[in-house]
Amino acid sequence: MTEELSFEFLLCGEYERLLSECQKALDHWNGRSERIRQAQLSGEEPGRELLRLQARFAKSYAVLQRHIEHCERCQLAARMSQCVSDSSARSLATVAH
Repeated sequence: MTEELSFEFLLCGEYERLLSECQKALDHWNGRSERIRQAQLSGEEPGRELLRLQARFAKSYAVLQRHIEHCERCQLAARMSQCVSDSSARSLATVAH
């Protein structure tokens, strides 16, 4: 129970919101791209639409990355994740030898 509470404390609501927006933008871009391919559409208009969707995704991803760089809670979570990952790798190396 204590571990659950500590991880809940580390969750950043803004990160979760930005990640969700980024995922939606990616899904929309991928979905529309697939529909355009299936319909075998070509020309300037479908190309412009896909470029707009790609730009929307790139912008949302950049906003997410900037947030991570400036949010203390996100930085702490990243460091903790790296520590856990490093610890797991060391444990696997010990077991292997």
